[in-house]
Amino acid sequence: MVGLTKKPAAASGPVLTVVWRRVETLRPDPANPRFHSPKQIGQLARSIAAFGFNVPVLVDRGLQVVAGHGRLLAAKQLGLSEVPTILLDHLNEARSRAFMIADNRLAENASWNDQLLVEQLKQVSLAGPDFAIETTGFELGEIELGTIHSAAPVRQRKPRTKAASPMRRASPLVCRNGDWWLLGRHRVVCGDLAGAAAELLCGEEDALVVLAATPAAADGVIRSWQERTGSTARHATSGREFGEPPTDTNPEPDHG
Repeated sequence: MVGLTKKPAAASGPVLTVVWRRVETLRPDPANPRFHSPKQIGQLARSIAAFGFNVPVLVDRGLQVVAGHGRLLAAKQLGLSEVPTILLDHLNEARSRAFMIADNRLAENASWNDQLLVEQLKQVSLAGPDFAIETTGFELGEIELGTIHSAAPVRQRKPRTKAASPMRRASPLVCRNGDWWLLGRHRVVCGDLAGAAAELLCGEEDALVVLAATPAAADGVIRSWQERTGSTARHATSGREFGEPPTDTNPEPDHG
């Protein structure tokens, strides 16, 4: 069966004719960059079954599909023998490919008015109790929860967490509460904010005191300083180098 619908001659542009062609005569474009998932093809099939095949498949002179690959796959899923087509005889191969990209991309640039969309879908659902809302491409849960933001699903990405340095994670803690460490003319103290402040007031004016709230924080400051300067920190009381085990397992907190 072949059905023809011609545009009035007075209108500008090429004459577009809708022709029903057998499905097996149409050739999908192997270079089509648009992917259609099984879920989307199923949605298109439900829509065609409910409303009819209202959007023709666009083909070139060789009956290769320019636009409508998803609709053609849905037609095959429904077992249809014929689909409506429009021959884009006025476009050469390069323009046909450009139109194929534009046809898909320009549709993506549109956006929804969520409030109006939900209201219309609810009206359609109320007007036809037997009507399956899924034929519109939306699911009932989206409408009830008001979570519609776009026709295409958005893949959520989990925020990346910065991995800790292997050296710092594997190294045992050296600093303990109350420790003071000498980094050249600077000092690092672990804990005891009041004592550190008093030491700062009594010390040299050009010296810098770094307050670290935990042993891990003090370790991090000292390791970073050593890596940057190539120098070695020493314990203010015992004089041992940073990383050497303490001789006294329970030292008294020292204050510089």
